[in-house]
Amino acid sequence: MKNLAILARLAILTLALPFLFVSCEKDEIKEGLTLKFQATQNTTKSSTVEDSFIIESFVINIEEIELEFDDDDPLFETDSIASDIELKGPFEVDLMQNGNALSTNVVQNVALPQAAYDEIEFTFDKNENAISEMFEKSILVKGTLHGMPFVFWTDEEFEIEIEFENDVLLEEAEMAVVTVSFDILALFDSAQGGINILSATDGNENGVIEIYPEDPDGNEELADQLLDRLDDIIDSFEDRYDD
Repeated sequence: MKNLAILARLAILTLALPFLFVSCEKDEIKEGLTLKFQATQNTTKSSTVEDSFIIESFVINIEEIELEFDDDDPLFETDSIASDIELKGPFEVDLMQNGNALSTNVVQNVALPQAAYDEIEFTFDKNENAISEMFEKSILVKGTLHGMPFVFWTDEEFEIEIEFENDVLLEEAEMAVVTVSFDILALFDSAQGGINILSATDGNENGVIEIYPEDPDGNEELADQLLDRLDDIIDSFEDRYDD
């Protein structure tokens, strides 16, 4: 298991129901808490990612989201709450589709108990839907490289913890959004500290460049490097929607 720790400064957190994957529009945000996942594609002048490398889709599978109370905060009577808030998935989230970066509300308009929260945690795990392309995968990336299809995937479990520098105090329902952002190109662009995907090869000459643990093309080392790089491309920040 890989623990990916991300520190965030937040004054008020937000999550949301129902558990539907919908694009984030201002009119859809009501009182409550919303958690949004989005992909970005930041480039630099010294980018090493060539035109021959194209990402077409990037999908992740989230098994569970957990909000943790600060049990030591004297301002809130959290003893009356049985346990931390757990939002059960699975949530299959498209970060990119048809080459386009997406923004998705993973959960929306959740009314949380009045409390002080000090951490939010995401668990990425293997998809158990046998009819899904994500079956037995936690991350799946597809595209083309040098004009040839490529696929990168993993079935590993990941935990991402966002620890709030200051407790998140929820005294009443607020209208706000926490965004978890994935800088997709920074995963593959060595000019941004990423992994040079251009060295991947089709070792078994079946017409597909395969990058995953024990793949038949000899790209297993690249797969390990990409997994180690994942925590560096994820960021979190708070959005606010004013009336």
